[in-house]
Amino acid sequence: MEMAMQSFNPDFFFFLTTISLFFLIHFLSPAKAASEIVEGVCNDSDNYSFCIQALESDPKTPAAKNHMDLAVIALNLGISNSTSTRSYIARLYKNPKKKMDHRKKSALEGCLWAYDGTVSSFRSALMELKEDPLTANYDSKVAGDGAVHCSGLMTSSGIQDSSMSNGNDFILRFSNIAFVITDHLEG
Repeated sequence: MEMAMQSFNPDFFFFLTTISLFFLIHFLSPAKAASEIVEGVCNDSDNYSFCIQALESDPKTPAAKNHMDLAVIALNLGISNSTSTRSYIARLYKNPKKKMDHRKKSALEGCLWAYDGTVSSFRSALMELKEDPLTANYDSKVAGDGAVHCSGLMTSSGIQDSSMSNGNDFILRFSNIAFVITDHLEG
């Protein structure tokens, strides 16, 4: 027994423990797992840098353990942004101070209708995630249709509004991100 005590090296033991803890923390870290999931999703998305910025803008992203967690985050971002864009369009439509020809007024009304569908599609996808991932995937994809429709109405009526255009662009990107993520879900 005396021999075993003499061969025990506290420095080596400390070194081995430190290295083991480092590897455990580094390789099993939830934030690292989340960043790998985000990285994989964004590599498959239409716009890598937007995808990274959008998903990392949510403080819950580092805690995402899987694609389901990330899907909830992405769909909530889509709901938030489509709701904000719809509210902006509604303010333009209802603005009594701004005289607008019938074509533009009609286009804004069409955009409001299109964004009702967009918000509904993102919300439906969120509700369907666990029960029917395939339908959630479909709804994530069609959520972008409202932005495409609104862009067409803007062009045909001569509406030039950078906030609306940016909103439409963002919704297409959020739709794509949610589609990519939900495509990874099993169903």
